[in-house]
Amino acid sequence: MILFGNRLRALREDCDLATEELANKLHITARALNYYENNMREPSFPLLIQIADYLNVSTDYLLGRTDIQTPYSKQNIK
Repeated sequence: MILFGNRLRALREDCDLATEELANKLHITARALNYYENNMREPSFPLLIQIADYLNVSTDYLLGRTDIQTPYSKQNIK
């Protein structure tokens, strides 16, 4: 089972971002981001979308529903 926090941490590290850097970009605390990365809490839907947009991946990828990182084209969303 793929957990959200594992994907989030891997993506943050792939982007060479420190916890504090990504937290600042998302307007959350580093502690909150740490909770998400350690699978202790789950983000709200708006924050999940913000994370996906910032890291340029789909929410389905973050949630482990697909292994395809590419986000959906907004023009294809109805």
